[in-house]
Amino acid sequence: MKNVRAVIFDLYGTLIRIHTDEGDLSRLWQPLSLFYRYAGADYTPEALLDAYGKAVRDEEQVLTGQKRTPWVEINVERVFRRLFQARGLEPSQELIQAAGRMFRACSTDYAELYPGAAQLLDDLRQAGRKVYLLSNAQRVFTQPEMRMLDLPRRFDAALLSSDWGIRKPNPDYFQALLRQIPYPRNQILMVGNSPSDDIVPARALGLRTCFLNTDAIRFPPECDLNCNGADYDALKKALLG
Repeated sequence: MKNVRAVIFDLYGTLIRIHTDEGDLSRLWQPLSLFYRYAGADYTPEALLDAYGKAVRDEEQVLTGQKRTPWVEINVERVFRRLFQARGLEPSQELIQAAGRMFRACSTDYAELYPGAAQLLDDLRQAGRKVYLLSNAQRVFTQPEMRMLDLPRRFDAALLSSDWGIRKPNPDYFQALLRQIPYPRNQILMVGNSPSDDIVPARALGLRTCFLNTDAIRFPPECDLNCNGADYDALKKALLG
C-alpha cells in the first residue's frame, strides 16, 4: 500500500475508545431533567426519557422521507430544542449545546484515544499523506471530545454525519468526502472498525481498506489489511515501510 496518498479514518472504535450508556435513569436522565428544570422546562426523568425517544423517532421518520434512504443521521440538537419547546420555551443555541454536552458527559464512561493514535496521524502527515475523518457522529458530542483529545488539527478535513443528514454506509456520504480528495480511489485508504459501515461500502467505491478489529469480530471482512485490534504499527508499516 505504499502508493496510498490519502487515508480516511473512522473515529469511534478506530481512533477513540469510548463507552456510553444512554438508558440509565439515575445516571443520565435524573441530572438531565434537573438541567431542563433549571431552565424552566419541567420534566421528570421518566418523562424526559420518553419525550427524547419520541422526538428522535419523529426526526428520523421525517429525515428518512426527505432523503429516501434508510441511512439517515438526525441532528440531535434539534431534539434537545424540541424538548425545551414542548414546555413553552425557545432556547438559545448556547443552551441547546449545553444540554448536549450534559447528555454526553453523564452517559459516557470513558472517551480516550487508543494508544498511538495521535502519533500515527502525525507520522502520516509528516510523511506527506493526506489524513481525513469520516464519522457517524453528532457534532454537539464529538466536537468537544475531539478538542479534548487534540484531534482537529490532525486532519486535513473532517466530516460528521449530523452535518449531512446521512451516515455510513450511504455511498453519498462517502462521496461528500471523496469530492474533496484530489487522488484516484486506488490511492485512498479507508480505515475503520465496522465491516458494514466502513469496509464493505469503501470497497464498493473502489477504495483500499484496512480493518481494525477492535470489537473482536470473529469473521473479519475481506480487505487489504486486517489488523488485530488497533494495531497502528502494522498499518504504519504497510503505508510507510
